[in-house]
Amino acid sequence: MKFVKAGFYSHIRGNFFLYVLVLTALMIGITTGAFTVNNITDIQREQIREYISKFYQIAKTIELSPVQIFKQSLLNNFVTVFLLWILGATIIGIPFIFLIVGMRGFTLGFSIGVLIKEMQMKGVLLTLLGVLPQNIFILLGILFTSVTAINFSVYLLKNKKFYFEELASQFISYTFAIYAGFLFIMLGCLIESYLTPYVLLLPIFSP
Repeated sequence: MKFVKAGFYSHIRGNFFLYVLVLTALMIGITTGAFTVNNITDIQREQIREYISKFYQIAKTIELSPVQIFKQSLLNNFVTVFLLWILGATIIGIPFIFLIVGMRGFTLGFSIGVLIKEMQMKGVLLTLLGVLPQNIFILLGILFTSVTAINFSVYLLKNKKFYFEELASQFISYTFAIYAGFLFIMLGCLIESYLTPYVLLLPIFSP
């Protein structure tokens, strides 16, 4: 355990600047998404209300399947991690990594903004209980995989001449690190599948 903690702190210290940059991209995305809610038209707001209302109507009439929700959540996040992995294996992928992080932040910020705008205090409570718990794990995993991908891309940029054995070894280590980040994301997917749906369907949150 001490070895794991030491490795974790060493990783954070060694990549502190990168984490700041990636976290900044995430926060810009979240902020932009949240403020975008204020610019939607009345027609769009009405469509959002209808969507939320229909969601609750349908959710109450069908049996929730946590396994299916988990599979879908896992697939959605796998696509993101796979893209980060591919982009990290290229020299020109760094800007797109920041873009993906920002887009994930935008989606989260917009979702939270809509909930608070339409449900007010209920929206705040729903965000705390039904949105943030899984996203804490998912976003931490995405931050880790993003920094790992950027590091490998920088490694390729700095070392244009290397032996195949060295490159293969570094690539395998890089892939295992991405996989470790995805395991962390899986914890968020489990929360999203086995806890969040029941939080959303609590009577207090019904429109």
